[in-house]
Amino acid sequence: MDKAKPNRSFTLAMSELHTWGGLVFGWLLFIIFLTGTLAVFEPEITHWMQPNVRSSQAEPLQAAAAADKSLRLFAPRADLWMIAMPQNRHPDLTIIWKKDTVTLEKQINPQTGRVIKAPETEGGEFFARFHYDLHSGKSGMWLVSLASVVMLAALVSGVAIRRQVFKDFFRLRWRRNWLDVHSMTGVLTLPFVILITYTGLTITFFLLSTAVPQILYGSAWKGPAAVASTNFERPRSNQPGKLLPLTELLPKAEAELGKNSIAYVRVTNPGDRQAVVTFFRTVDGEVVAMSAKASFDGVTGELLGSQATWNKYVTAYRTLVGLHIGRFGGYPVCWLYFAAGLISSAMIATGLIFFTVKRRRRYARSNQLTYVMYRTAEALNITVIMGSVIACITYLWANRLLPQAMTNRSEGEITVFFSVWLIMLLHALLRPPERAWSEQTGFAALLCLGLPLINALTTKVGLAPAIAARDWMTAGIDLTALLLGVVLAVTARRLAARPPAKTDRQIEISLPR
Repeated sequence: MDKAKPNRSFTLAMSELHTWGGLVFGWLLFIIFLTGTLAVFEPEITHWMQPNVRSSQAEPLQAAAAADKSLRLFAPRADLWMIAMPQNRHPDLTIIWKKDTVTLEKQINPQTGRVIKAPETEGGEFFARFHYDLHSGKSGMWLVSLASVVMLAALVSGVAIRRQVFKDFFRLRWRRNWLDVHSMTGVLTLPFVILITYTGLTITFFLLSTAVPQILYGSAWKGPAAVASTNFERPRSNQPGKLLPLTELLPKAEAELGKNSIAYVRVTNPGDRQAVVTFFRTVDGEVVAMSAKASFDGVTGELLGSQATWNKYVTAYRTLVGLHIGRFGGYPVCWLYFAAGLISSAMIATGLIFFTVKRRRRYARSNQLTYVMYRTAEALNITVIMGSVIACITYLWANRLLPQAMTNRSEGEITVFFSVWLIMLLHALLRPPERAWSEQTGFAALLCLGLPLINALTTKVGLAPAIAARDWMTAGIDLTALLLGVVLAVTARRLAARPPAKTDRQIEISLPR
């Protein structure tokens, strides 16, 4: 008896931690997981959101020649040149140059060297950044880190209070209620969620805190790249020097780093006698997300040095980064991460829904303060789950509907994202919960199903032309939107057809503890 009491106390404590910690931070965690899931296909989303940037496949030498010609024309006296070379998931050619504190960027046709007038947009990068800083800088990163800690605690507490669910999962004893869907999806994605949460927490922790990194790397810590990389740069001599064509240096770099493997080129002090040209290898296909590099004298073409290995601490850290971003296995790993991310988001969502559905009839008969608290929690559930989905889709719609020449167009797309999200909150507060769920789910389905149509009506890269041109990065977004639209439409129909909410006794019977 005495032994059982501590066990019951521990289970009760874990249950309270899981319930209230999961509710308070569950809203935040759902948004983090949803946007992180979308960020898996950040290059594809960015490509879709730049419909004017479409070029035929170009050889690396051809792309290097086009970038070299454009940079010599636009920025002969710049302090720094950067070139993002065409890759499998980055088929575009981008040139960047910096002079003092001013940085400029242009999209270039890799075959002709002509500038492409691309619409101003943050593309999929918005979802990637929102995933780790909530569009709030360092304060958002601290909040995401705290949510990650709570997520790990929720995983531990969930396992502690629902150990039986592991037996039920492998015996296929799955029941169709919110609690069991939450538990079963939790078991299914448990390794993935632990991996993503731990690696994400480690990454943000290293970016925010300097104490532990300084212990590992030394007092001169300035970030993993600074510690890991051997410095081959040289100060400007202020004496003119003729920069060799990049097409002459590219074959030498590929001999060091691998054929067709160059992702970025950096030229420091172009036009100076001390110019340095550094080529960076792509990290795609590598678990350790750290670019090998080779640096050359920009005037003589002499190899200054190369680097493809790092100390064990940097290797460990960048391995965690590689596991988090999932670029090491090509599209199979990307789709695996995407599917696991959606299921993990569903796991968080069903936990939030279970909390309010279980208590819906109870708080309807409670005092005014309790009623307002739980009613607000349910409205926040709807806004966070369906409202954030709608906001993400309307972000893509805004990309097609906002004027191309609009000033600060990328900010306009983000403004639409947050404005629609706020409207969904007002809708969830004003409508009965059951109606709000079905209406917002139906609206999300309509937006998803309509996305390929609005793409076809406003651009020349609609679904049919994209498939004909084998532009699967564009077609993939449209097809995925159609598939999600069908799933959401079926869900909305079932929600609308559901009978009125059950009584307290019926709820407790159908949703066992």
